[in-house]
Amino acid sequence: MKKLSIKLQNYQRRRNISAIRKLRKAVFHRPRTKKQIIKRIYGNKNTICAPSKFIIYSGKKNLDSSDIDLYFEFINKIRTYKLHELRIDFTNVTRMVVDAALLFKAELSRLITINNVKVTAIPPKSDRTKQVLKQTKIDKLLGLTIDSTPNREDVVHWRVAEGPRTHVDPNTLAEIMDDIESATGMESHPIYQGIIESMANCVEHAYKEHPDVKRPMPNDPGWWVFQQVKNETLWVVVCDLGIGVRRSLPLTLAGEQGLLKKLFHLVRKAKGNDNRALLAAMEYGRSSTGNTQRGKGMRNAHRVVDEIGEGHFFAVSNQGCYAYQKEKNQHKGAHQTVKLRYSINGTLLGWMLPLKRITQESLI
Repeated sequence: MKKLSIKLQNYQRRRNISAIRKLRKAVFHRPRTKKQIIKRIYGNKNTICAPSKFIIYSGKKNLDSSDIDLYFEFINKIRTYKLHELRIDFTNVTRMVVDAALLFKAELSRLITINNVKVTAIPPKSDRTKQVLKQTKIDKLLGLTIDSTPNREDVVHWRVAEGPRTHVDPNTLAEIMDDIESATGMESHPIYQGIIESMANCVEHAYKEHPDVKRPMPNDPGWWVFQQVKNETLWVVVCDLGIGVRRSLPLTLAGEQGLLKKLFHLVRKAKGNDNRALLAAMEYGRSSTGNTQRGKGMRNAHRVVDEIGEGHFFAVSNQGCYAYQKEKNQHKGAHQTVKLRYSINGTLLGWMLPLKRITQESLI
């Protein structure tokens, strides 16, 4: 028998291997169901994976900007979700910065109340993230059952509140007021009064009708608060999903076009329309209600820091970010504005203020 050439031997070997593979596939292969085929082609449309970090903005130069990109990509998926059921995968979430966590809670609440979406979640691996979700009551919106009790020092002091967009009821903030009273010894601290007044003004203007805003806006809840009192320091962050300062300020000053043009002329060098609107709102000194007892809106929120004498205040509205800081014994504070790459589709206000224990003797 004539010996086969090496080339022919390799050819027959490849044919044999191919035949064996086809046989194995015929014996062991199970046909995919229609659901499996759709999932393989289009992915699981009911599941959205949360990013590892919830962060809106950071002044740190070494921060990877992709974390911010991934966060807003995630938030945008929440905003535009159209199906009736949603599962959020929290498996890899390790960090939730307070303002980003509050914005997520607001958007999730809007999705549930307006679109009537049933939300479930895959729990995170991180114990810290589990504690944050439970302490901020986001776990209830996600349908998660977290058995462990928060015990981390950077988690257990946070308090939450929310209410309808029409008004701010001080009774809903009782737990927050109790923390301030416990820290200062005062039943009605000026810090509390100033922040409540600022919230009332901002919420009043946040949900006015505007032709440029087509998205459905929440009703109840329409504002959300995270607060922490720790080491004689108060942190408060307030969120609404309204039209933003850039759109609300012209409506507030609709009958005073001259004043509006003057305000925007004063802040014309700021970068971005939202930042110019924030700075103009700081300059504006009257409430549109005409009621002097209602305070001075955004400017009053800013003045809380000046009245205390030190602290931090920030305001984020759509793509604008304003930050103000005043140190102790400093005659005048310093501020800066940053134009964000993404819009938060609403407004965030935040304060960090010192709280001092007031003794009975000091009140005499």
